Amino acid sequence: MPEPRHSRHRRGTQAVEFILISIPTIFIMLSVFESAMVMWEYHTLASAAQMEARYIVVHGSTCTTCNALTIGTLATYLEAHATGLDPSKLGATFISTNSSTGCTPISGCTSSSTAFPPSTNGDNAAGLDITVKVTYPVNNPIVVFWPGTSFSQTGSMTLGAVSTQRILY
Repeated sequence: MPEPRHSRHRRGTQAVEFILISIPTIFIMLSVFESAMVMWEYHTLASAAQMEARYIVVHGSTCTTCNALTIGTLATYLEAHATGLDPSKLGATFISTNSSTGCTPISGCTSSSTAFPPSTNGDNAAGLDITVKVTYPVNNPIVVFWPGTSFSQTGSMTLGAVSTQRILY
């Protein structure tokens, strides 16, 4: 018995449908994964900036049990709290009322003995603000498809986080 005419015209449609559905599905899954990775890196960066600023402000000028803070101790503290981020890419800027010190990469500043905040100009007095700005470059191939970007971009961007807190004592 010959095959019905309509079944001959439908051969191969399942393969075509599978391809048409699987390509966007794979793209969406990769986009979700890559976006989640960038958000995790940003959250880690923001948390590390906040912890770093908090660490600085609780070591004020009248803290009798505290060791003097240096850029080296701050860099080591930041490296320890930026879990999973590459210290060779991590950058930080420490800003007080009258001074600013930056380290990029932060791993290159772990041996610095420069005091921060400097006590010579009164930047470590209670009531003054300390700001910590932290940056981290990420490479994400999905970035070129995000709204507002152009296809000429390479998929790299720099995440940034800022935390400002007041010296407590």
